[in-house]
This record gives sequence, structure tokens and C-alpha cells, in this order.
Amino acid sequence: MTAQRPDADPWRQQFHIAALRGLVNDPNGLIHWNGRTHVFFQINPTGCTHTNKGWAHVVSDDLVHWHRLPQALAPGDSFDSHGCYSGSAVVQGDQLVLIYTGNVRNAQGQRESYQCLARSSDGIRFEKLGPVISGALPGYTAHFRDPKVWAQDGRWWMVLGAQTEDLQGTVLLLSSEDLRDWHLAGRLLDAGHHGYMCECPDLFTLDGQDVLLFSEQRAAQGDAPASNIAGWVAGRADLATAGYAHGAFQRLDHGRDFYAPQTFEHADGRRIMLGWMGLPEQDSAPSVAYGWFHCLTVPRELRLVNGRLCQQPIDELTRLRGPETHLEGLHGAQTLPVQGTSYELELSGISGRFALDLRAGGAERTRLELSPGAVRLTGIDALGQATVLGHADLPPGAGQSLRILVDHSSVEVFLDAGEIVLSARIYPEASAKGIALTAPDARVAALSFWPLASFWDADLTTGDPAFTRAEEVSQ
Repeated sequence: MTAQRPDADPWRQQFHIAALRGLVNDPNGLIHWNGRTHVFFQINPTGCTHTNKGWAHVVSDDLVHWHRLPQALAPGDSFDSHGCYSGSAVVQGDQLVLIYTGNVRNAQGQRESYQCLARSSDGIRFEKLGPVISGALPGYTAHFRDPKVWAQDGRWWMVLGAQTEDLQGTVLLLSSEDLRDWHLAGRLLDAGHHGYMCECPDLFTLDGQDVLLFSEQRAAQGDAPASNIAGWVAGRADLATAGYAHGAFQRLDHGRDFYAPQTFEHADGRRIMLGWMGLPEQDSAPSVAYGWFHCLTVPRELRLVNGRLCQQPIDELTRLRGPETHLEGLHGAQTLPVQGTSYELELSGISGRFALDLRAGGAERTRLELSPGAVRLTGIDALGQATVLGHADLPPGAGQSLRILVDHSSVEVFLDAGEIVLSARIYPEASAKGIALTAPDARVAALSFWPLASFWDADLTTGDPAFTRAEEVSQ
């Protein structure tokens, strides 16, 4: 199929990290270094399939405006011939060091996994150093990947997704003195309770608790289909013994399109997370006609409040706002006097049952329904056919405020203090811009609307900004 012209693309994102062309998945190597925030992410620059994956690279001085750098890692060596898979970044001395999984398929088609290093002195050009863990450890299969590394108590620590030889998912804890010689401390999760594989682990301390993020891959069982779910547990970790007393696994995002999140600590102490707006089982989307597939979420600040992991868009995103339209005392059915394809909404003082239609035009719309005890996000196409994009049960009293970010092909919904979040990709016609409220027995005390500007440093419809010349960006 011939790709459509990029300048005709109605779904090109304004304020989400994506690629001009190719497939995007897991965020990798999130780090604040030398006054800049670096975000790497998985990319296949040659097509919209899960092959030929390396690390794309963007950087920001303010977490608002992003600049593209040359691709940091590409497959091709003996230890990463079939992909430079997910990992993390750390600072060692004056160098930025990437730790990633090298994926290899041998002559028999069997998987081999290597945990590898690459380094850079300028944060732009990276030299591969090769494997530091060659193959899986005894007792584990080749599904052994996604190292997240940090420094603590004079040592380097790593959490790593793994699968036991009896095909149960878990997360391992390893330590090192030099990033090269690694020793297994033990398992942080009991195998047998978290699907057949745990991917993209991330362990950090937040508001007095040790929080572990990871993504469960679950096989189909009975009436339950196979699934890929990103979630978290919190408790107290003992790094010396790999002991981790933690609570129950809880879902991070209740929308259809969210997986493989990673966090970093900003220079000001905030814990910031980005996730992949996609799922491993998705094999296509309308944007593929324009040569690209998937994107990342907006950066979200994390807080642990009363046992709930709360997420909110970082404050810096408010700098993208245009003029505000403020409305008060909304009720009944009405089309609002605001519209757009890339905007932010805040609603407060919500009481009763109501529905909010976003990107509405004709029969087409994305509908958010809020009622006592539940929130539901549904996509309705031009023929009136509905697709569930997200759903969550709500505790009593929840759902009194909403913050909603709508981009050209996505919606992110944050309830109350971000205790419940729903993220989904949508592909409406460019003409579907309306916003409508249906609240026959409800009131919305106040609503604010802001159009949101693009955060990219270049026009994405010209050239190939995925590979900006390094000397232009390093100035």
C-alpha cells in the first residue's frame, strides 16, 4: 500500500512524542542529564511492524518543546542482530550510559537475550560496549529483558523482567559495582501470580513507599482472553535480600491503549512517567496509511496518596494553552461553544450522571460517560457502531472533577486527583471537532477549555525530523 502524503494526515499528534514514520513502542532510557530531559523509545524506522527495532531519541530543555536527535541505537551486531530492545539510562562519571536488551534469533529461530551497554560523552552519539549479561540466568527462559538500572547505597541495581523455566512471569533484582559484573540478589515477585511474563519493570521510592511498575502478559484462560496489562504494587523492599512485602497488583491505566511505562526522577525531585499508547497485540491502525504507528503518552507526575498511585499531566504542559474559554452552571443537553482537534478540558463540581462527547461530528464521537460507581469511554464511528475504549469502577464520591487532554488521535482522561486514568487512541475525521454535554439530571459547576499548541521544534510535514543532524541540536 502506498503511504498517504504526511501533510494530509489528520491524525498527526501535536503534543505527544511520536515518529514521522515507522512503528513506535516502549519508552526507554528516561533521564534528566546536564540540564536536559532525554527520552528514548523503541522504533522501527523502516515500517509499521515489530521488527528492526532500535532506540529513537528526543530531548527537551523544558519538558514542553522537544527536539529530535539521531537514532541512538540500531540493531546489527552479533548481540542485538534482531533488535535493540527496551532498557534504561544512567550517568556514570561524565558519560551517559544506556543499558538495553539485545535480541537475537539463532539459526534455528530460537530467541537469545543479552543485556548490553552503550555510552556517550555528548548525549547524542553512542558507542556500543556489548553484553554484560550473556543469555538468561539458570532457571529462566530467553524471555529475559528490559533492564531498569539505578544507583543506590554505593552500588548499581537492576530490575529485570523474566520468565521461569515453568513459564511463569517474575521480576528479578540484580546488583553490580561497575555496571559490568552483575549478581542475582533474588526475585521481587512470586512467580505464578503475574502471568507468563513480566515486562518493563521499574522500582523506585515514592512518598515513603517502594513502588514497582511492571507489565503482565497473561495467557487466555476460560472466558478471559489473553491480555497485556501495565500495573503496580507498593510496599517495602529490602535490596540486600530481594525481600519485597507488597500489596495487590493494581492497574495503572483503565484505557484501551496503555502499556510498558517507565519513570525517571527529574532534577526537582518529581517522579515522572511516560507510557506507550499501544498494546503488543495491536497490528494496525488508520495512521499506518500515513506510514506511522503508535505514540507515547504525555509526561505524568506520580504521587502516592492514601494508597492510590495518582497521575497528573506535568504542570509544564499548561504552557501550550491558548486563550481560555470558561463556562459555568452547565446542565441539560447542549453543544458547547468551543471545538477543536487538539485541546484541554477541565470540569469541576460534577454531580449526577452525565455524558460528554469529544471530537463529535455527525454520528461520530468519542463519548465519556460518568455515573455514580463507574466511568466509561466509548468510540462511536460514522455508522454509529460503538467500541469500548476504557472502563473503570469508581469508589463512592469519586468523579467530581475531570481533566481531559485531546490530541489529533488520542484522548487521556484524569479523574479527580488522577486516581483513575483512561488513555485511548482515536481516529476521527478532521472535521469532527464538536464538544457536547448531555446532563439531564446532573450539573457541572465550571468548565474551562484551552486549545493546545504543538510542542515540536519543526514542521513534521517536511523532511524527516526523526534524524535531525546532531550538530544542529547540540548548539
